[in-house]
Amino acid sequence: MGLFPFGKDYSKEGPGVEKDTPRKTGIPRFFEVVGRDLTGMFLANFFTCLSALPAICLVTVGLLGRSLVVMLAGAVIGGAIAGPFLAGTYDTVLRALRDEPGYWWATYRRAFRQNWKSSILPGILYTLVVTFQIYILYFCFSTAAQGGSVGTGMWVAAILNLLVFHMLFTYMWPQVVLLKQPFHQTLANSLLCMLGFLPHALAASVIQIVFWGIVILTMPLGVILMVLLGFWFASEICCQMIAGDLEQVFHVEAQIRAQKDAELARALAEEDQDSPGE
Repeated sequence: MGLFPFGKDYSKEGPGVEKDTPRKTGIPRFFEVVGRDLTGMFLANFFTCLSALPAICLVTVGLLGRSLVVMLAGAVIGGAIAGPFLAGTYDTVLRALRDEPGYWWATYRRAFRQNWKSSILPGILYTLVVTFQIYILYFCFSTAAQGGSVGTGMWVAAILNLLVFHMLFTYMWPQVVLLKQPFHQTLANSLLCMLGFLPHALAASVIQIVFWGIVILTMPLGVILMVLLGFWFASEICCQMIAGDLEQVFHVEAQIRAQKDAELARALAEEDQDSPGE
């Protein structure tokens, strides 16, 4: 007898999940992925936060000293360090969205070894752009706070800069960890995807800007937000939003299946060669 004596007998096996059952979408999908893979995403985010400390410290020193040169130099050094770890966070999030099985630490280390070289240049570019944006916004707000006049054109340019570059980065980082291609090709693809899927790109950009704006404006309490949510939270939402775009353009899951089938075939062939003949 089942646990409940009335109605269905819940001790019997259910039908399970059909093979071709479509994935959930929207908020249910978010909670499904987070509920299952939160630990891995949190740990990847923690490593990324640690790797970002050099950039944060150097850029802050330059900002307090009002030296754009120091800020940009700190961005280059810090971006080279943080880039591979940020790629690790995106790799973790994208694996979760693909429902890919495996132990997080093993897959994270393998992906880190595969992607660290190709993620240094994107990390430098990303940190440079963000640092320049921080400098421009700091200039605008400090000038306004001191009673100075900041032209409307300056504000419009600053906001457009934020929107456009984060739209570009939304499609850049997934390509860094998913595709083996030159960085200039990644940037070209990102620009085309940004224009081709403009509503998704714009929404993802706004999410990133709002989230990181909250983190910065609530400092020092924002440090807690950065450690708990930081890079994985906004990345998961944005990657979930554009996953269909990436699949439509690059056929990511088909490529990954083909790659795994090829690896399995090679492993079986090597095993046959190593086995003694009958």
